[in-house]
Amino acid sequence: MIETLPKFVVIVGAVIVAFLTIVVASAIVSRVFVSMSIRRLVNSIGRFPLPAFTSELAVGLPEPIQRYLHFALKQGQPNIRYAVIRQYARFRHGEERPWFTVNATEYLSGMEPGFVWDAVLRHNKVWWRTAILSYVNGKGSGRIKLFGALTIQEVDGAETDASMLFRLLSEQVWLPTGLLPTRTLRWQPIDAHKAMAIITDGSTTVTATFHVNDIGEIVRITTTDKYRDLKSGFEQTQFTLLCRDYREVDGIMIPHEVDFVWNLPKGDFTYGEFVVDNIRFHYV
Repeated sequence: MIETLPKFVVIVGAVIVAFLTIVVASAIVSRVFVSMSIRRLVNSIGRFPLPAFTSELAVGLPEPIQRYLHFALKQGQPNIRYAVIRQYARFRHGEERPWFTVNATEYLSGMEPGFVWDAVLRHNKVWWRTAILSYVNGKGSGRIKLFGALTIQEVDGAETDASMLFRLLSEQVWLPTGLLPTRTLRWQPIDAHKAMAIITDGSTTVTATFHVNDIGEIVRITTTDKYRDLKSGFEQTQFTLLCRDYREVDGIMIPHEVDFVWNLPKGDFTYGEFVVDNIRFHYV
């Protein structure tokens, strides 16, 4: 049968098969590297016991952060080593650009700074990408692949380190014990509703202002230490994380919805809306 087909049809078919084989193989290799990154992160998180939360641990912290910790944690709450968070979201790259859906699983450390965010970005039924964002062992990185196989963007360097370290810091609202002072995290008071967090990991330092309401909810986190990825390069830009819909999970109060907002000179631009679908805390 093959001998009766035109030669160019056989060649085109062989090229297509070869291309699909490469795509599938690349996707498999990519998943192996993701699994390795997750294992490396989890193995890097210390297993030494830390004290359970008590009122004494909050003494001396800025008043808004004391109020938050007493709202979010119960007396005797064990220290969270890391969490696995399943999220769904929608994203857009510009105000005139369409929204696309995101389904993600994040491994987030509550001790040593680190996370791996593993996501599928789906624009329609036939066009989708994968995104792996991470901060592990003091280095931030981002990888976006078409169909999970073909690399279309890679980012790393000082700007990525700072942006990912801020992301780690702000997302500790999902692991409240991670906002207790450590060798990398300290607090400075501002006023009755705001306090500044300063996190240093290696040569990277970022700061963020945490806004706490009267009942103890962190409702907003702002920073200037996050970089916007533009075609012309990275641009340091004011950023706000909005938090809402606090609900109790395993005795811990966490926000189930967060928005990502760039505070641009022409006005605020919301580019990401996240919902926590499921979260599992790991203590040992």
